Amino acid sequence: MNYANRTYPNINMEKTGLLLRDKVSEQGYTVKDIQRYLGLSCPQPIYRWFKGKVLPSLDHLLMLSRILHVHMEELLVLEIDGPIQETEKNREVPYDDIKAKYGKKQGQQGFLKERLERLSAYWKKLHGGTA
Repeated sequence: MNYANRTYPNINMEKTGLLLRDKVSEQGYTVKDIQRYLGLSCPQPIYRWFKGKVLPSLDHLLMLSRILHVHMEELLVLEIDGPIQETEKNREVPYDDIKAKYGKKQGQQGFLKERLERLSAYWKKLHGGTA
């Protein structure tokens, strides 16, 4: 399969910062509340996120998604430079590639299936049964 013409989204840091700020204030949290919740020693990282200077780490993004009751991806503003070429079928390609690569090796197909089932169960547990 040819992936040369695939266009991937970029994260718009400035708009993501504004979105984070809006989500936090919509939920009635202050910067100090978020600082305490994340265990940060000072509020500066939060202000940097809100200004779009840096993005939260993956750990912080996960914790923010939990306190704000949204999926992590809903806290990011994505931009596409070119036309969107991703379809539902294209989303499944990476799994198909993994399956084709590892499914040929003896025992790997069961291993992959078990990992995907465990990941799915963990995801449902994190998000209250919704995948």
